[in-house]
Amino acid sequence: MASFVFNEGANGLLSGGTIVWATDTIKARLVASSATINKDDTTMTPHTAIGTGQTLASKTKTKDTTNDRIVFDAADSVWTAVAGGSTVGTVTIFKFVTNDAGSTPIASLDITDTATNGGDLTIQYDALGIFYLQE
Repeated sequence: MASFVFNEGANGLLSGGTIVWATDTIKARLVASSATINKDDTTMTPHTAIGTGQTLASKTKTKDTTNDRIVFDAADSVWTAVAGGSTVGTVTIFKFVTNDAGSTPIASLDITDTATNGGDLTIQYDALGIFYLQE
């Protein structure tokens, strides 16, 4: 599956939306490769978690006038001692509220399927940003 921005996430991030990148609690979740997710998801319920969601640090939102887009970025995420026996297929970036039903998916990042083995797992986001939007 390719990486993409969820429709609900894009709508929430656009001008006057319900997601404020700079101040809301934005997390990254390791998602099982077997999870069925699509661009129309409005909650985190279908995103089967592996490990504990990590709050993004050093979030930035930058206007890229050269490429006519807004770039969203943050520091790389690290999960410590992820229990073995699962396979991670994607990372979902989401606005955390209080539970999965109240949390909004923003972006799905396709990664190489990675088997967990009890060790740490680091997701290094692209040097050009985690994702971008064009308004």
